[in-house]
Amino acid sequence: MVSSIALVILVDMLTNGATEKYLFDSNIYLGIAERGFETELLVSPFIYRYATPLLARILHQSIGISIYKSFKLITYFGGIGQLFGIYLIVHYLTHSKRSAYVGMLAVAFSMYNLKYLLFDVYRADALAYAVILLCTWFVFKKQFYPLLLITILGLQMREFVAIPLLAYIVSKMQQEGIRRSLREIIISISGLFVAIALPRLLIPVVANEQTVQISLEGIYDLIYLLSLWQRDVNLIYVCFAYFLPSIILYRHVNVKTMQHELGTEKWVYISCYVAFVFLLTLVGGTDMERFASYFFLPMAVFVGFLIKKQSLIGVIVVLSIQFIFNRIWLPFPIWDYDLFACNNLALC
Repeated sequence: MVSSIALVILVDMLTNGATEKYLFDSNIYLGIAERGFETELLVSPFIYRYATPLLARILHQSIGISIYKSFKLITYFGGIGQLFGIYLIVHYLTHSKRSAYVGMLAVAFSMYNLKYLLFDVYRADALAYAVILLCTWFVFKKQFYPLLLITILGLQMREFVAIPLLAYIVSKMQQEGIRRSLREIIISISGLFVAIALPRLLIPVVANEQTVQISLEGIYDLIYLLSLWQRDVNLIYVCFAYFLPSIILYRHVNVKTMQHELGTEKWVYISCYVAFVFLLTLVGGTDMERFASYFFLPMAVFVGFLIKKQSLIGVIVVLSIQFIFNRIWLPFPIWDYDLFACNNLALC
């Protein structure tokens, strides 16, 4: 826990803040925290991620800190929870403290898991990473109902929180068959309906900013999106870039050992997790780098296993490359903030 806190503070010291102008998403989340569900803020899909902004509003009203400090506090708690959760899960799987620390550092030195959230504290992702790790812990401990409950609550923060439950169901079907998994499948579908469909039925939106919508037109949009080869190339690059530490450490014999130590059930779960993150990134918007940050769990696990036989020098080299590649020591380039917003969100 102390290491997690120290890493968040360190990365924060190396990160500038977006305090004058905000990106489009952040303006919506900030507006929800300040004004609640006002009509102009009912924009899909952002309004369905109301949990984090409302939590910031509660902190602001209950303990008297500013909205900015409320979001910053949430970001700190989310970052610490994310890193500490990575440590616990990697240590649980590898039985190695060194692997757990290296996995935690690999995530801390990924640009969008920590640094970007400290740059733009109004994002809805801050707590989602920690919630995903908690869900994964319940998966490994075979605690279905806590997994379902936390998923339902977490989906009010970010859609990616559904991935552990979906990966669990698919892996369970693969291991036990559909018939033996049917009860949990039905309960999961019901829970996901409550968590996803119900807010969308109850909250009327005035605008829709989703890249792909659930409609006939949305299907055409998806087909067009998949036909953009430049985007496909960028997607492949983003995925490879995120798994850079794992790629550097890759050895076929080590991967075989990792599969054996994980066991079939956990290996299938992690593989399904990777597939679902890739799918959501594929059909998502222009922020593919941020979507790819949800690969953080398998990346940390892979790194944790692959460094077990590495020398200390090898570990230092890999972490140094991760630190340099993601430019952790540099501020975000906002000498022209409007240009930065356009390049990141394709709004121009």
